[in-house]
Amino acid sequence: MNNKRLSIIIPCYNEEGTVGLVVERLLNVPFSGWDPEIIVINDGSTDGTATVLEKFATKVRVINLVQNSGKGSAVKAGITAATGDYAIIQDADLECTPEEIPLLLVPLQGISSDAKVVVMGSRELNREGDSGKGKFFPRIGSLSITKLINFLYGSSLTDALMGYKLFPRATFDYFTVGRFEAEMIFITRVLKEGYKIVEVPVSYDPRAEDAGKKIRYRDGIKIILRILRFWATGR
Repeated sequence: MNNKRLSIIIPCYNEEGTVGLVVERLLNVPFSGWDPEIIVINDGSTDGTATVLEKFATKVRVINLVQNSGKGSAVKAGITAATGDYAIIQDADLECTPEEIPLLLVPLQGISSDAKVVVMGSRELNREGDSGKGKFFPRIGSLSITKLINFLYGSSLTDALMGYKLFPRATFDYFTVGRFEAEMIFITRVLKEGYKIVEVPVSYDPRAEDAGKKIRYRDGIKIILRILRFWATGR
């Protein structure tokens, strides 16, 4: 039986301190039954990110965007270049653990690539794996957005904002350009299209704004508005 192909999409902006570690760790992860390809999208970084990625040029695909356009746009660029049967988003900040990606592949064992199944990581299902450094209000914001999606779409998600999202090629076009809201629109789109979302417990090591955290409170407000707009208008 031929292995399925997995595209690991790494959007990064000014992550010279961590993106190299992410790539190195991914290159050492055993993906049994899968052929991985790693695609790093340098989203117009102004630090030394491009220099760090140069040493991996023969092992991973690096896409350098001239201008910073936001996480959603970076992911979209990676998906457009992807050749996998599935794609997964791996953030470049090491808040998520690269070695746990195989855990998200388990629910796909024995099912066709055409099955309407999306897999997501959930830190809420693994509170013991949370480093405890997360702030109270960001978590409340994340839970509020998750509850909003559940209310609008009749789902039972526990952690919509978690970075790990594993999805089949049939949904690649569901991802739009933009910032952080693009991931939430993707989730609402797959729910609207009747996909089953399976959540898997994963660990989480959040970082603070002074350590490079990109998402802000205003992004949370924008996410809520975009979710409501998509629910009301479908766009």
